[in-house]
Amino acid sequence: MITLQNKDLRRAADFLLKITLKGKKQIHRMRVVKVLQEQNKSFADEELELIKSFAELDDNGELVPAEGGGYKLIGDRKEFRKQQQELMDEEYVIEGKNLETALKTVEEVIMDYNKELSESDAEAHFLWVEAFEEAKENEEEKGDEE
Repeated sequence: MITLQNKDLRRAADFLLKITLKGKKQIHRMRVVKVLQEQNKSFADEELELIKSFAELDDNGELVPAEGGGYKLIGDRKEFRKQQQELMDEEYVIEGKNLETALKTVEEVIMDYNKELSESDAEAHFLWVEAFEEAKENEEEKGDEE
């Protein structure tokens, strides 16, 4: 079971796509990427709904663009930002019997990765490392309780 915040889903998926892999590793990576991409789309749809509930809409129910980019917010901006941040910080759990093998393969790829990374790729790699380490700690804690 791997946990990532909604705001990190796309970055995590994009990083996996940059790694050159073949065969089974490539297939397992794509299983995980597909799940991340699907959840990221759901997150984007939810964020859009949140924006619509705080933004000005035209007669067709479409968002009215703001001059500097983004959308014209109406109502409590502070409350919107708070709810948006909460949505971005929500954790998505990647789990399931069908993904166990794929996640183990991705973990090996991530932990064995030894190429030089740019700043954003280094951050994405670190997200994965932290997620796998946290999963391992949680698994050990479960083992201690049993």
